[in-house]
Amino acid sequence: MFLELHPLVIHFPIALFSSAVLFDCIAIVFKKNELLMTSWWVMLLALFSSVFAIITGLIDDNLIGHLFTTLPLWDNHGLMQIISIVIFLSIFIWRTKQPDLFDSKKHVLIYLHVSYTNLRAQETLRYLV
Repeated sequence: MFLELHPLVIHFPIALFSSAVLFDCIAIVFKKNELLMTSWWVMLLALFSSVFAIITGLIDDNLIGHLFTTLPLWDNHGLMQIISIVIFLSIFIWRTKQPDLFDSKKHVLIYLHVSYTNLRAQETLRYLV
């Protein structure tokens, strides 16, 4: 049963993380603080749905058994996705703890660079199954 559940669940965090980064970009370009709040909530939903994606992925891996056997690390779909989610969690905490993050151009550029790079890595990793 779980073998068929993980492919259904994994699309939610990918789509939600993509949407959150898109809302951030639009909010910065058009100076719309409401979209920054929307992005925050969408990223929270993405992190929440990531828990289910990780759980179903680990259950699938128990049946398949390749999570800790694939090296090099960047060829390991499961571990790289977990690392990607930890990076998104880190920037989510950063933006939550520092509400004036988007007032500094330097911080905005760092935030967007990390977000976009991590998003691209996450989208690329889905093909490493």
